[in-house]
This record gives sequence, structure tokens and C-alpha cells, in this order.
Amino acid sequence: MTLTYVTFLSTNVDRLAQFYVDALGLEEIEASRDHRYREVIAGGCKIGFAYAGAYETLGLAEDANPTGFRSVLTFAVGSVAEVGPGADRAVAAGATLVKPGFDTFFGQHQAVLRDPDGNVFRISAPIGS
Repeated sequence: MTLTYVTFLSTNVDRLAQFYVDALGLEEIEASRDHRYREVIAGGCKIGFAYAGAYETLGLAEDANPTGFRSVLTFAVGSVAEVGPGADRAVAAGATLVKPGFDTFFGQHQAVLRDPDGNVFRISAPIGS
């Protein structure tokens, strides 16, 4: 089994997709662009950004809450030295820094941030890299 997509539902699809392009340098897949949907490529996984009406399409209208903390994405960079500058770039693009770079008990050095919709993501590298 392979994870191919992660999708965020948002009240402002364009803003959120553009944030990930600007903040992390991810590439948009323009062929998928629609007024209700945009997506970017992040390594081998695509991140989609769908309009809040997708809740109804999926049969989940009663769960509609297109912003906030529901999951954590982790983006790997090549070295510990890249974590801080990566977090700075994300903040400059509109992220909120939750926790600056720190060493975890599971061998990673990472910074924790929130995107403009409040979704949590990390920028991470193995300790010692």
C-alpha cells in the first residue's frame, strides 16, 4: 500500500495551496487546478486543497470544520542546519511558529508550525545530519 494523497479542506483553497508553494517551495500540479481544488507534490505524495463543499460530496457534511488541528504533516529537509531557515521561510510566507527547532526523543531535530488555516506541520531532519 502506498500513500498517494493527503487532502485538506479549506475555506480558502487558493490561499492555502499558495502558502505551501511559497513556504516550502512545493510545486503545484497545475493540471489539477479548479476553483474548488488545487494540489502540490511533496516527494512521492500529493497534497490536495479542497473547498469546504467537499464535506457534502464525501457524505460528511455533519463533520464540516475546514480549519484547525486534526493531523500533522512532516516535511524532511537534508540536514539539521536547514530546519531553522526552513521554518523562517514558512513564517515569512504566513505560518505561525509553534516551537522552534528542538531535538526529539525519536532522533529528529524539528520545528513545529501552523499553516494559515491552523493545520500543524513540522520541518524535520535526523539529529546529526
